[in-house]
Amino acid sequence: MKTYQLLVIQVLALLFIGCGAATNNVLPTSASPTDVLNAYVEASDRKDLAAVKATLSKGTMKMYEDAAQKRQLSADEVMKEQFEATTSTGLKSKIQPGKETITGDTAIVEAKDSQTGGTEQIPLVKEDGAWKLAFDKYLENLMERMREEMKITAPPPPSNKLATNK
Repeated sequence: MKTYQLLVIQVLALLFIGCGAATNNVLPTSASPTDVLNAYVEASDRKDLAAVKATLSKGTMKMYEDAAQKRQLSADEVMKEQFEATTSTGLKSKIQPGKETITGDTAIVEAKDSQTGGTEQIPLVKEDGAWKLAFDKYLENLMERMREEMKITAPPPPSNKLATNK
């Protein structure tokens, strides 16, 4: 399965490392889903914690806060660790947003990894009139795809019956 390796690493790092509560740094409600993805990428490249948090959905923030609480560190400390671990080369040069599909209060932005050629579908949700990245939903979808692939490619389980010779 082709994926945005760097984006997935960043999201997973945030999932397990966590980040803190949302800040007052707000994108305009007129920002499109693609604008929000671009804002996230640019903020990540700048290592701007407040701007990254402003692009994330409440569900995503809750997921990150729960993970951060387990580490017993401040949100800023874990975010700085995550940036040091994953943004050495920058996302902007790697991610090319593509087709945007909006259905009610949900959206998908197709994004292409310019290095691998892989395409991912990045989900967003509309909250309080503004689009937010739903990495919690992205990870749920990723896990579901992995489970499905494992079902397809996994060999059948061994039989518990003992063979007998006659």
